[in-house]
Amino acid sequence: MVWLEASKGKGTQIEGTFVRRSGQIYMDMVFTNRAMQPFSGFAIQFNKNSFGLIPAQPLQISSPLYPNQSIQTSLPCHTNGPVQKMEPLTNLQVAIKNDVGVFYFATIVPLNMYFDESGQMDKRDFLQMWKEIPEQNEVQFAINNVKGLSADDICTKLQQNNVFTVARRNVEGQELLYHSIKYTNQIYVLSELKMQEISQPLTLSLKSRHTAATANMNEIYQLIISS
Repeated sequence: MVWLEASKGKGTQIEGTFVRRSGQIYMDMVFTNRAMQPFSGFAIQFNKNSFGLIPAQPLQISSPLYPNQSIQTSLPCHTNGPVQKMEPLTNLQVAIKNDVGVFYFATIVPLNMYFDESGQMDKRDFLQMWKEIPEQNEVQFAINNVKGLSADDICTKLQQNNVFTVARRNVEGQELLYHSIKYTNQIYVLSELKMQEISQPLTLSLKSRHTAATANMNEIYQLIISS
């Protein structure tokens, strides 16, 4: 995805994506020089954001970056920076500096980048929290099972994205799947997925003590189950 068009960066073009590797968020970027002169002195800074995302180290780009040259870089990030709630929740505003100026762009960090590896809950803790969270905090969505996945397949896919299976049960031909998610800021989201038949949409119920934490979560479930 192009984050900064060359026309807005005085010839600096940036393409990027977010990945989570070994429990850390990375910004994988490709910097391309579309100008007539070499660039040097690259630096990066994030504005305050909902999850306190900050660069874990300076931007590693060997200078100079010559005209028509592209360079790949992977920037590790931490989530212990200053926090300010953004709209939408995972909006990230970025400033890039080099020797010809400072350029700004905004991008959306996929919500599942903030799903922590330690989100597996015990059944009793899950049940206790589910009961404690007010009913008005519960939201429901339909999720299309476009690939006709079985309950096992769904649990495997979710687990690969740090959405952890807490319990499963079968009630009158309905498969009920319970999952827990923990954000990097220690906020939990609990979910129940109801499966009737493989061809039918799933019913997703989400609960969290913090209602903002469930915003767009259904889109992530849909994305994971459809991938």
